Amino acid sequence: MLLPATAAIAQQLPTREQLWQQDLQRQILASELTELSAGNNNFLVLQREALTSFTKGTAILVPDWAEHPASPDYMNPLRQQLNEFGWHTLAIMAPPPADFNLEQNATDYQQQLAEYMVAAIRQSELQSGNIIVIAKGSNAALLNRLYASEQLVPPAAFIMLGAYLADVQLNRELASHIAEQSTPTLDISHQRDNRFANANLRLRQQLVNRNLKSQYRQRQLTGTFYQEDIHAWVLKEITGWLHSIGL
Repeated sequence: MLLPATAAIAQQLPTREQLWQQDLQRQILASELTELSAGNNNFLVLQREALTSFTKGTAILVPDWAEHPASPDYMNPLRQQLNEFGWHTLAIMAPPPADFNLEQNATDYQQQLAEYMVAAIRQSELQSGNIIVIAKGSNAALLNRLYASEQLVPPAAFIMLGAYLADVQLNRELASHIAEQSTPTLDISHQRDNRFANANLRLRQQLVNRNLKSQYRQRQLTGTFYQEDIHAWVLKEITGWLHSIGL
């Protein structure tokens, strides 16, 4: 007799995305919060303007599928620190985690991610300058697939943080996607990333060399997560590499 009542209560519980949004609305300045539309969905983005007299463009930040756009693991520090180097930042809420899976073909999650990125790009085009993308984890891997298959317009530069897919075959195919898409790519990993993120670093470099992709740099960091020195190291790698390719 309790089952219908239990089901009704479950239906009323907020989703993890809704809880994240509520937390961010409490923690982030209202001036930095906005919503964008993608298909039939609205999603939260965090915007900050460049803090320099010149503007290089907009950096779109994409957290991993199980993280929010103000995650302390790279996303939140970068969305604030890059403002000091001439970049507007636009950190997006990833599609609902419940839709995430690793099917070979286009999935609901991947399609939503593409739609979110199109909306984020449209918003970024309101500002002058280049558009770059910084993505983490599995979402970085899925974006590689979307760029390689020309389902998304590539950015001026693409930075990956611990890119992986938690499937042996799909993770190996990620190396091919990186090599096939011609976008200048910075591939940052950490020695303490999960085994999938570090499994095919050598293969990625080999396939990049075979495909003659000239603007690819691979960096592996050491140390402990969440430390300020690691965040500073990541920022230095990103800004230094962007400068090297003229951005």
